[in-house]
Amino acid sequence: MTCRLLSVASVALASLAGAAFAAEPLPFHGWTLTQDDMDYNLAVIGQVRDFGVTHVQLSHRIVTRVDQFQTEPEVVQRVRVLADAIHAQGGQAIVWMQELNTSDTYTYCFDLDGEDMQAKMQAYRDALTAAPEIDGVMISFGSAPTELAYIVPSCQPLAFAAVKEKYKAMIEAVSRVVMDEFGKQVYVRTFYHKGYEIPYLRSAIAETQRPIVAMSKSEPNDFEPYYPLNALMGDIGPHDQIFELDCAGEYWGRGAIPFVAAEYFAQRYREARARQTDAASPFIGSTCRVDRYEYSAMGTLNEANLFAQAQLVGDSDLDWQTILDRFIRSKFGVEAGTAPHRQLFDILRRTYWVGRKMYYAKGEWAFKKGSELPASNADALSLMFDKTISQWDVAYAPVTAQLLSPSRQVVLELLQEKFEAMDLAQRNLDALPELRTRMAAQVFASLETLLTKQRVATEIWFHMAGAVFGGRSLSPESSAWVSWHLDELERLADALDNGAYPQIVDPYPFPSSDLRAFVDNTRGGFSQSEAAEPTWLAITGIDVLNATDQSIEVQWDAKAGVNYHVQLTEQLPSYTQTRVVGAIVDDGPMRVTIDGLSARTPYWFRVQADGDGETMVSGDYTAWTRKAGGDAADPDETDSDAAPGGSGTMGLVTLLGLFWLGVLAVHGRSIRRG
Repeated sequence: MTCRLLSVASVALASLAGAAFAAEPLPFHGWTLTQDDMDYNLAVIGQVRDFGVTHVQLSHRIVTRVDQFQTEPEVVQRVRVLADAIHAQGGQAIVWMQELNTSDTYTYCFDLDGEDMQAKMQAYRDALTAAPEIDGVMISFGSAPTELAYIVPSCQPLAFAAVKEKYKAMIEAVSRVVMDEFGKQVYVRTFYHKGYEIPYLRSAIAETQRPIVAMSKSEPNDFEPYYPLNALMGDIGPHDQIFELDCAGEYWGRGAIPFVAAEYFAQRYREARARQTDAASPFIGSTCRVDRYEYSAMGTLNEANLFAQAQLVGDSDLDWQTILDRFIRSKFGVEAGTAPHRQLFDILRRTYWVGRKMYYAKGEWAFKKGSELPASNADALSLMFDKTISQWDVAYAPVTAQLLSPSRQVVLELLQEKFEAMDLAQRNLDALPELRTRMAAQVFASLETLLTKQRVATEIWFHMAGAVFGGRSLSPESSAWVSWHLDELERLADALDNGAYPQIVDPYPFPSSDLRAFVDNTRGGFSQSEAAEPTWLAITGIDVLNATDQSIEVQWDAKAGVNYHVQLTEQLPSYTQTRVVGAIVDDGPMRVTIDGLSARTPYWFRVQADGDGETMVSGDYTAWTRKAGGDAADPDETDSDAAPGGSGTMGLVTLLGLFWLGVLAVHGRSIRRG
């Protein structure tokens, strides 16, 4: 069961999404729904107009195969009802169709006049006849029951010897029915699993004569913020192209843990614009997954992601700081430049950093394909082999090698990274007490639950990472460290079972049973040692204080007698610049301004500490310089890039408390509009 907040002030929330933009709006603004709960879906669709959404995709548990229109009447009824609701909001309805849609097919005749293709075309004809409300069909090739690349042609084998020809034939067959006979639009989802699939997918779509629209995930394969931009963006021939984004956080807590990704989405839009310089494939917008089954972005802090997409579709050149500023003003009713605004801004932006540091290891997707804990070290290792970032960016190959057999230093650096996630999550919790009297008790409790869950999750992932990477290390100390981490995980499982966190009703994504299963599976994989807590030269309090169009100001908690450096880069994983800070005389906050930078550019930085014969480097942090002159659409905007951690800020004004009195707390699998 999930606990959510659902705003009844959707129009107020979206008012800024429809504001005047500095750039020409993109024509495609989509949402993707995956849940088959009709009450929930209708409630979400009821907000389509408020957010300016133009297209809604129905997928996963709603509909995924063309044969469902012949064999499952409930699917037909579901699609028709939802499509009507989408039309009532001024949008278009697109249905997903996996191809091939059968799991027992090994050979297939791709000849358009052959029996197989004629039957396929008739299936689409029947589907659109059964549900004429459908406006478009999304052919989804990746993760289909049977993927075309591996099917043996059963007729004219030479004509379909090239893999691309199978895809071209399927696109042609579907479009002859959907476009020519019914006048609907065909979309092609370019999802793929491995790099060797890119060339034939690129060729198949580029050579297709039909005016299809391509949809490509922002990353190659699955959503991962460290992955490079999808290689197919801007490179699929003379066809319009849209992004597929994830607002719900399938791999980042599914909304049960907040992951406000305005910065991440702005990064992808920036990269897409750069690719468009000499691209033949026009970029026309994006679609965002609103939910992952029963977990939805709606009614959680992740609703900021839906707002961010609306803003970027309206003006793809917006700074992420401006987007988050607008969300806070519209959602919470507080003005930029005020202490409440700054406090909310900091809380939301930190959730993105927390998710990156918690769920990834030096950029590697190293734990589980999902938001949950891996079952064991072997489970985590299998994900690394399958999802390693080095297959998409060879510069990460040394990082991958380090993580497969980490040295003592690498294990400690990974613990430092996870420790930073705990530090950030704790700073968010520390900011809450002053808000208690400024909002309704129910709203404060929901916010506290979200941030508490994130803080508990960071501690669990800290110990899980220590056990995983300590178990892979040949360092003599690692066995004792693993024992300590496993003991701590058992302690946390006991705390969850014994009601130490009474506000956490739904323990997803870390139920105590999963913690205990991981501990049991891991203890059996190495020799037991007396538990010992790892120690290192920890770096705390890292933050971005300010950003201009030419500089960034960063801060951390410095220690006397320690030498510090700030390393900077425009492209991970290598750091190309180092700013020497020198030895510190007294403990306390250290502020460093890094200038001479380019306007509106994302930089990455980390802090290095050297002292008492030890060296430690922090995890990575993002810092964007601002657009020169600011955003024309927000002439009164103040710079709200960041604030010092732990700075004294007053609570929310009474207006915020009154606003949140109109918010509904919704439990379970449905969101119902008030």
